Amino acid sequence: METILRDRQRVSTGTRSGHTSQPRSPQSRLDGETEAMRYCELGKIRLEMGRYGDALAQFEQALALHPHDVDSWYHRAEALACLNRYDEALTSLEQAQVLAEIDQASLWVQKAVILLLLNRPNAALVCCNHALWVDPEAAQAWLFRGVALHRLGRVREAHRSYQRVSHPVAPPTSSLIQRLCHDLTPKQQAS
Repeated sequence: METILRDRQRVSTGTRSGHTSQPRSPQSRLDGETEAMRYCELGKIRLEMGRYGDALAQFEQALALHPHDVDSWYHRAEALACLNRYDEALTSLEQAQVLAEIDQASLWVQKAVILLLLNRPNAALVCCNHALWVDPEAAQAWLFRGVALHRLGRVREAHRSYQRVSHPVAPPTSSLIQRLCHDLTPKQQAS
């Protein structure tokens, strides 16, 4: 997976026109992150309004200030996908996955959607399966798994995935009884 690095620190090897580079103070870094959050939120609003080019510009501004923000990379991918720039969206989403501290089902689902748009159902299926490994109850993962399977001609399996969206699997009765017993035990000890 290709990683994009936008925040390489420049090391000054001397003076340039009498100026030396000064390290950023913690306060200025915090201000930059706050400003980046503002740009990201403005981008989300523009996405909801259907102004995808404007949204992309906001996410670019956010990433220029805070290049390790997973949320900005995620929504940048969404804006790019809305602009039919799927390869760039995939790259942006992969950057979000690299930066995410935990494995997030939502990132895998969005990646699957982009892969479906790129007509790569096998890869989309792998992403959906990974999302379900992370979160077995992720309804969108089940939905797009069904779409990928359907495009692969595996209609029966697709139908089963679609059913998981409309009729989630209830926990087995034995686990419900165990949970009830667990909940009752502390109350009986208190009396």
